[in-house]
Amino acid sequence: MIDFTRAELTHFVIHYVGNKGLGEELTLSEKEIRISDDFLRDTVMRYLTAPFKTDIYYQFKAKNEMHYHDVQSYARDIFGSEKQFVDSSKHIAEHLYNQSMHPKIKGGEFYTCYFRDVNVDGVICDAVGLFKTENKETYLKVFQHMDNFDIECDNGININKLDKGCLIYNTDTEKGYKISVVDTNNKIADCAYYWVEDFLNTKLKENAYFHTSNFIDTCRGFCEEVLTEENNVSKQDQMMMLNKSTGFFKEKENFNMNDFEREVLPQPELQEAFRDYRKTFNDKMDLTAIDDFEISPTAVKKNQKFMKSVVKLDKNFHIYVHGRHDYVEKGYDEERGLKFYKLYYSNEDFG
Repeated sequence: MIDFTRAELTHFVIHYVGNKGLGEELTLSEKEIRISDDFLRDTVMRYLTAPFKTDIYYQFKAKNEMHYHDVQSYARDIFGSEKQFVDSSKHIAEHLYNQSMHPKIKGGEFYTCYFRDVNVDGVICDAVGLFKTENKETYLKVFQHMDNFDIECDNGININKLDKGCLIYNTDTEKGYKISVVDTNNKIADCAYYWVEDFLNTKLKENAYFHTSNFIDTCRGFCEEVLTEENNVSKQDQMMMLNKSTGFFKEKENFNMNDFEREVLPQPELQEAFRDYRKTFNDKMDLTAIDDFEISPTAVKKNQKFMKSVVKLDKNFHIYVHGRHDYVEKGYDEERGLKFYKLYYSNEDFG
């Protein structure tokens, strides 16, 4: 859990980082911004911190000793001495500018912040915040003059939508820090990773979210690649495996491989097939098999949409099966020359 109730924004500077590949400018500020208005300070604080709520954490990748000029090094300088804040923020902005080469990367304001007393999973620590605004929205302003009104429009930032951001917490320093990342503008394939990888040089931290997500990916891949009709496995059996896996992660607080096999994969031949697939999957993804870990509700919720048991019949019908696979029968109508599903039920409801 991340809690900013006691947190204070003590340092704040804004630069402008354009697209270097398109010849846009990099504009660096020399001084910090001092916010004296309480309402403005609270609004800025909410805009910058509200998106960071989940247990999805990142860490810096292993440092290449040949390259000092990276975000991790500058963040360490700021934590070591707050007098380095403005200079280090300019270096970070320059680093971001050098990564902004793809023609579809948008220029925008780049904020560097320093927060005191952030509560991260029960640990009180300081944090360096890096944020970038890439999109502006048009809004209307209405003015009253005695009995008359005027209206005009302007462009500004939607304070309910942070485009890109990260918080580097001054904890787990020997393991690449603990970092939260937000990137809502990562839909363009060619530049989807420039914020997380090219600029920040981070990877997912190996915690509950990391292990839960990887195992759910393994289950989904096993169902889609092994439990197929080509391998003489019916669609009902595939859906049953998906439903049992989903139910297991929803009901449990901790994962245990022996419990999973006993409840989800009761047949010995199914257990053996899953173990073989899991080993292949882990080798391909360079993962270490972890048989006991805390289950992350965030990971379960985030991956739930990929674990739905859906039968798609041509372009006419979708059948969602949530349980009782014995109430579903599959057959073939020789007269019509078509396959069919037969569903048994007690009640119906039109939602």
